[in-house]
Amino acid sequence: MKTPYQLSNENEELFLSTFNDLYEHSSWVILKALNTIKSDKKYDQIDEFHKLLSTIVLNEDKELQDSLIQAHPMLAGKKAMANELTDFSTNEQKSAGLNTCTNEEIEIFDNLNKTYFDKFGFPFIFAVKGKSKEQILENFKSRINNSLEKERVEALEQINKIGLIRIKDIYEH
Repeated sequence: MKTPYQLSNENEELFLSTFNDLYEHSSWVILKALNTIKSDKKYDQIDEFHKLLSTIVLNEDKELQDSLIQAHPMLAGKKAMANELTDFSTNEQKSAGLNTCTNEEIEIFDNLNKTYFDKFGFPFIFAVKGKSKEQILENFKSRINNSLEKERVEALEQINKIGLIRIKDIYEH
């Protein structure tokens, strides 16, 4: 796989399709980064590439940030059960065992998802890859007591962590 700088300069369409889903249903992040990536070889380094994308997310206006947060699925939610997730989300939830939840676990996740969404107005977001169901539930239960502002910041931080995981997944395959 060619690096981001190489790919952006050699085949813009392939660059966009390769990285389009790094940020859940939010291709604007990659589009905003494109010209910057094309202009500097330092973006061949995964950490620099990710830092740029993270900066774009964190410096964007609140409305676009909120649309990015809202684009994320509920963990072990209805979209997961109906196979309606992006490939990245499906693989991440599978890696955490969320595709093998018992009916009791699904009920626990559904109740936490509802409580969290009712309180904050957006889905619980957590970089679940490599985590256990227990770790996810523990994080869920501890964060539900946060303030709206603290949780919004945490959601954006988790989204950027997910972005890095997805970049690494692309380059490991």
